[in-house]
Amino acid sequence: MSNSVQRMAKAGENIRKLGFCMAAVFAGMLVAFAALVVYVIWYAVANVASVDSFGVVTLLDGGCIVIPSGLCLALVVGISLVVLCGISRNISRGVSPFTKTHVRLIRVLALAFAVNAAVSLVGAYGSVSLTIGGLELYIVPHSFVIEICQGATFDAGSFIGAVVCLCISVIWSYASLLQEQSDELV
Repeated sequence: MSNSVQRMAKAGENIRKLGFCMAAVFAGMLVAFAALVVYVIWYAVANVASVDSFGVVTLLDGGCIVIPSGLCLALVVGISLVVLCGISRNISRGVSPFTKTHVRLIRVLALAFAVNAAVSLVGAYGSVSLTIGGLELYIVPHSFVIEICQGATFDAGSFIGAVVCLCISVIWSYASLLQEQSDELV
């Protein structure tokens, strides 16, 4: 029996260490992403040449930013990093990965992907293309866009991401119920 208890204690310590490392990585990525978003916004405001009715900002150097898809990209990436950082931080503090709070956070992530897919339905997709110094920044927010019929598009990648997150949340919910039951037995 003591061997089993030792293995569980070692596994718990390993998952806490992994949670700490993941929280540090995701927090660093969140800070870097926030800095990039702030810089791109500053650069766009400082170098705007024109803005059309579809939200396409043309820059003085010839680059462009499609505002709706850029905002959705920022929303999905930002929410993803916040959710992953929060779950990792909880795990590093010894909280079980399988909690109802984590299930809700994963569902929020699914909602962010669904919103991104919905924006593509109104045709507000496009790329971010900037040249800053010698560095070219080119981002395609909706990389798996399917044209359904004349002009109507659908972001299948974000839709698939939303479905996968919802499926994971259902599995996570079941695991959280098993975790609660296990904790009650001990």
